[in-house]
Amino acid sequence: MDVLDELERRITAALQLNPRASWRTVAQVLNENERTIARRGSELLAGGRIAAVGIRSRAASLLVRTQCAPGSTPVTTEALAARADTSFAYMVTGSTDVVAEIVTSRDRLAHLVSIELATTPGIAHAETLPILKYFRTIRSWRIGALTRDEADQLIGSRPPQADGTLTEPNLSAQDQDIVDCLISNARMSYEEISRRAGVSETTARRRVEWLLRSDSVHLRLLVEPAAVGLPVEALVWLRIAPDKIDRIGESLRRDERVRYAAALAGSSQIVVDVTLATSSELYEFVTQSEWASGVDSFDLTMVMRARKRGGRLNDTALA
Repeated sequence: MDVLDELERRITAALQLNPRASWRTVAQVLNENERTIARRGSELLAGGRIAAVGIRSRAASLLVRTQCAPGSTPVTTEALAARADTSFAYMVTGSTDVVAEIVTSRDRLAHLVSIELATTPGIAHAETLPILKYFRTIRSWRIGALTRDEADQLIGSRPPQADGTLTEPNLSAQDQDIVDCLISNARMSYEEISRRAGVSETTARRRVEWLLRSDSVHLRLLVEPAAVGLPVEALVWLRIAPDKIDRIGESLRRDERVRYAAALAGSSQIVVDVTLATSSELYEFVTQSEWASGVDSFDLTMVMRARKRGGRLNDTALA
């Protein structure tokens, strides 16, 4: 995979903080020529090396850990990734073959678990682990290419979107159309949103701002960790006494190496997605982090292929 150069990383880092930032704003913050930023940023987006997407808020999420019939892991990965309600789908090492996150509504959980997953091609066994709380999602993951002052300029006075909420707002049909626009392209112009949603540009701007403030849709900038020098990715499944879950979860939330951490109902109490530069750093993460002494035991699965991230199919991951 091509690794982003320094300017590409800085553009990516800027859009992580503010996916809808104009090229003019990014150029001013990075102290670069606006035409250069617009050209290089547009090339990153058009080439699929980065993607700005939205994720719809839902009241229920669960992780699915599947064991597949011999030779069927790619089929199962494709089937889970193709679901519209799947946030991510990974092929992994160990006793589990595929891990996916499904974001849905509470009234669909029973049918999802008993029928849909049971009839998914290739699955021999599936463990479902409802998510109780997010400590960190990829909205909070940063590649660290900006100074504190640059980051503050991009965030400005916008209130940060919370990571831990599991809600499903009651939206009008018009707002649903606008959310659909942001899901397909978080950087879609207000002019295009107004055309697709059948509203004025002023209304489109006002409703987008409300949808973001109310956490009805979450925006994020997707980039493959390997493209920013972090080719080692692992899922760490922690088993923890109940009275330690919050403390360890908060420690993980503060750890810049963590892409994602969530409290679960099931055989593991917390799952962590971590991306690092080397296997030695992964060893250090699981043995020397401040939370390590509070964990009863853990499993470690390496991510071999990410077929889907942030609701977006990742074609290059299976190349």
